[in-house]
Amino acid sequence: MSKKLNMEPIDPKVAKAMVVAYAKDGMTSTESYTKAVWFPAEQILEIAKSMSEGKYDGLRIYFAQYLEGAIEGVPKSYEGRNTLLLVPTTPGVGNGNGNGEENHRDDLSNIENRGTACPDMCEGTSL
Repeated sequence: MSKKLNMEPIDPKVAKAMVVAYAKDGMTSTESYTKAVWFPAEQILEIAKSMSEGKYDGLRIYFAQYLEGAIEGVPKSYEGRNTLLLVPTTPGVGNGNGNGEENHRDDLSNIENRGTACPDMCEGTSL
């Protein structure tokens, strides 16, 4: 996948459909098996930079499943396979959950994915 595709946010409607697809059969279907997802340091550091600048207060990681043709540039072999969506969060409004913890709101304008999945790219995996 190209560097450009690694940094393009995912449309929130597509992301929601991917999360629903994972919940439906992502944990039981052998066809959807993904051992690991690798993300480049550049992508992680860009998210961390936004956090250190105060734009975000955390990162929520969603389990999801690639949908056929939903994201341009995703290899055909990934369709139907499990993946992760990286969604930065901002402090929520309100009193939190009552346990002294803040709410955190997803920034749906910046949903990232585009990691490299194993299998296909498993060289170097140890677990």
